[in-house]
Amino acid sequence: MPRTLIKPKGLWQPKFTYTYGSIVEGGKTIYLAGAIAVDKKGNVVGRGDLKAQIRQVMENIRIALDEAGATLKDIVFKRMYCTDGDAYVALAPWLRENYPEVFGTSPTSYDAVPGTLVYVHKLGYDGMIEIEVIAHIP
Repeated sequence: MPRTLIKPKGLWQPKFTYTYGSIVEGGKTIYLAGAIAVDKKGNVVGRGDLKAQIRQVMENIRIALDEAGATLKDIVFKRMYCTDGDAYVALAPWLRENYPEVFGTSPTSYDAVPGTLVYVHKLGYDGMIEIEVIAHIP
């Protein structure tokens, strides 16, 4: 994929997985609305269990991207809304292990998809996490 990560030497380089942005050229761009932790029948998955909800959200994203001809590796930006920051931070190693193409391979690899994480008081559908992504395919 023609994606170049933006990692300017003139800006702060944190000691955790972080990327400033992506440059993408040509191809098709896919914008996915916020994915939530519901199954195909609309049932909430993993009430009170952030890991279970992330697993369902990522599966929903995977299915939607597949419909558009893309994969998780094609994601160039993510925006996440989370109700439990401490639980999210605790899951960072699990996220990198299970979704390295999105969350990076290590805390210092700087190969995570760039994005924004917003802590919120409440989400709909008893959700603890909602993730929207932009993907790009040649």
